[in-house]
Amino acid sequence: MMKQNLLYEVKKPTSIKREHAQQFSILIASRSTDALAQLKTSLALMPAGVDISCRLISNGHSDPLHGLERLPDLLIFRIGECWQAELESLCSRPQDMRIPTLIVSSESPSQAMRLSMKAGARDFFPEPLESGELQRVVDQLYRETLDQQGTLNARLTVVMNAKGGSGASLIATNLAHQLANGSRRKVVLVDLDLQFGSLSHYLDLNPQRGIKQALENVEDLDGTALDGYLARHVSGLKVLSSEPDRLLLNDEVSSEQLLQLFKLLAKDHQHLVVDLPRQVDLITTTVLEHADQVVLVLQQGITYLRDAARLIEVMRRELDIPDHRILVVVNRYDKSAPISVDEIRQALKHQSILMIPNDFKHVCESLNNGIPLLEVARRAPISRALNALSEQVSGAGLVARPGLLGKLVNLVKGD
Repeated sequence: MMKQNLLYEVKKPTSIKREHAQQFSILIASRSTDALAQLKTSLALMPAGVDISCRLISNGHSDPLHGLERLPDLLIFRIGECWQAELESLCSRPQDMRIPTLIVSSESPSQAMRLSMKAGARDFFPEPLESGELQRVVDQLYRETLDQQGTLNARLTVVMNAKGGSGASLIATNLAHQLANGSRRKVVLVDLDLQFGSLSHYLDLNPQRGIKQALENVEDLDGTALDGYLARHVSGLKVLSSEPDRLLLNDEVSSEQLLQLFKLLAKDHQHLVVDLPRQVDLITTTVLEHADQVVLVLQQGITYLRDAARLIEVMRRELDIPDHRILVVVNRYDKSAPISVDEIRQALKHQSILMIPNDFKHVCESLNNGIPLLEVARRAPISRALNALSEQVSGAGLVARPGLLGKLVNLVKGD
C-alpha cells in the first residue's frame, strides 16, 4: 500500500526574517550532565523566540564562556564543588565581556553568594529549585530584552480548530476573558477570520472600526491611535475584529502588515489571543511560527482526530513547531464517549491534552446573550476548566518567589 502524501501544501514566509525567533539565546553551563538536562527541562515553556543550548564543562577552563564566538544573551551557570574557581573565572572577565547571569548552586555558602554578586549575577538559586521559579525569572529577563529591542514582547497564544465546528472561537473568547478578568494583565483578542469573524458578538460588542481599517493604516498608527480600533469589554478585555459591513480577502493582507500590527499591539498589552481560521496559508503560517502557544481544539470523534493528526504533523514537519508549544484541547469532553483521552494521546502522539467539559445549557446562555461563561456560571466545571487553560498559557501557576539575591536586595531596600 502506497504511503499517502500530506494533503497540505504549506507556503512559508520568504520575505520575512523570523524576528521573534533566534533573538534571545540562553546558555546553560555545568559540570553535571544531569543538572544540564534538569535545567533545560525546567525552561520547556519558554516562548518560541528563545534558543536554549547546553555546555558541559569538563577539564580545562572553569569559565563557561571561554572560547565562544558569540556570547549568549543570558547565562545560567550551575556551580558545584568547584564553585570558587568557577565564580572567580566570571569575576575575572572584563566588564564589557560580562552578560546577564543566573547562578544555580548545589551548595549555598555565603561566600558563593558574595562571589556571585561580585561577578554581576542577577540572581542566585539554591537547589532544589522550586517549580516554575527559574522559568519565571528567565521569562522576565527575556521580556525586558524584547522591550528594549522594540520587538514583539507580548505573549502570543493562537487558538484554532482541528476541524470546523470544534469550538475554537468560543474557547478563544473565554480564554481571553479569563486572562483579562480581575487582573492587571492587558489582553487583546484578535479575530483573524477576516470575512465572517464573530468574536465581537460573543461579548455583545458592536465595533465601528476594526482590523481592516487598522491594517490599511498600520504604517501611520501609534499605540494611542490603534486603541481607537479596539472594542472594549467591561472586563478590561479589548477586541480587534472585523467590521460588520466590511469584507477582507486574505490576499489583501500581507504578513508584514500583520506583524507590524501585532508589534504595535504588543507595546501596550501583555497577551495577544488570536482566533485563527482553520486553513494553511501565508497569513496563518506566519502567525503560527510566532506563537508562544498553539491551542488546537477538537472533539471526541474519528474525523476530528484525523484532521488534528494531519494539522499537528504540518506544525511539526513544515513549521518546525515543537510539541511543547502545542496544547490540544478536547472541547465538549464526555468521559463516557467511545474515544477516551488516552486513545486521543495515542492517535495524536501528543501528551499535552486538556479537557473542557460539555455544558450545553451554559454555553447556549452565553452565546445567546453575549456574556462570557465566567459571568454566566463562575463555579461551573466548564469555567474552572477554562481557568486552568488560562493559567497554563499564561504561566500564572508559576511560583513567584524571588531567588536569594533578590531577597537580599529587598532586605537592603527594606521591602
